[in-house]
Amino acid sequence: MYLRYLIITAFAISFTAACSGDNKDRYQFEEESVLDTETGDEYILKNADTMTVVHIDGTSEPVTVSSTPFYESEELNEMMETYKANLEERKEQLLANEKERIKNERKERYADYSDEELMDQFNEMHENEAPFEQQMDIVAELVNREVILKIDASELLEIDPEDLDFDITVENTEASE
Repeated sequence: MYLRYLIITAFAISFTAACSGDNKDRYQFEEESVLDTETGDEYILKNADTMTVVHIDGTSEPVTVSSTPFYESEELNEMMETYKANLEERKEQLLANEKERIKNERKERYADYSDEELMDQFNEMHENEAPFEQQMDIVAELVNREVILKIDASELLEIDPEDLDFDITVENTEASE
């Protein structure tokens, strides 16, 4: 009799374990998406809080990351950390590209001016209280050409060193006309 209860208990435990088996194989995590191998649904990461579920029939719907069936899994945490790191890298790359574009445009804008002419242009603009952005743009080019030192730029512009921003965009400067 004892053996019978032992066999039934072992069978029940193994059946329960088989039915509630580990779902790690159910979800396949990729760079910014998760595939549910049982339903065929694909969860695509839109941002840090939202995913889009694309069902096997082609329909899609937005869901919050916290409402996904794999929400607190280690794989999702790793995917989110990778996503955030990639997003930060993209932001830094875009910022670097924008700064480079501004420098190239500035260099092209003042290519016809000698160092002395550019310095004279700045002095004239500064005396006439021309828009600050234009003055900053010329000073940035003078610093880039190493005519003046960056530490002296704030004195020329009569501003605090913390307020220097050589990455400003200037649309229409008098020096380029």
